[in-house]
Amino acid sequence: MNIKELARKPELKKITVDNPIVVEAYGEAVDFWMYDRQSVPTYLQLAQLKDDHNQLFTIIKTIIMDENGLPVLNEGEMLPIDIMIPILEAAIRELGNAHPQTSAA
Repeated sequence: MNIKELARKPELKKITVDNPIVVEAYGEAVDFWMYDRQSVPTYLQLAQLKDDHNQLFTIIKTIIMDENGLPVLNEGEMLPIDIMIPILEAAIRELGNAHPQTSAA
């Protein structure tokens, strides 16, 4: 396979947080979007994190988007902790997805 066949621009992917705690608190699932591919520096920053939770929030803040590909959180804005933790978990799970991006699975 030619490596060029694997190259493409990142696409927005809808992520739904629908755990029972979120649904009970907000009355419905909460959606956010993130790109299906991230830059190598983003992955390296995440890999180098140890207990630096501020850095984790900074990185995730650049990853979670709205349906138009714009950051959800602007300067000084924060989400309630009861939704931020499940969003962090969903984003990290998506970043660690082991399925090849070229497969249908």
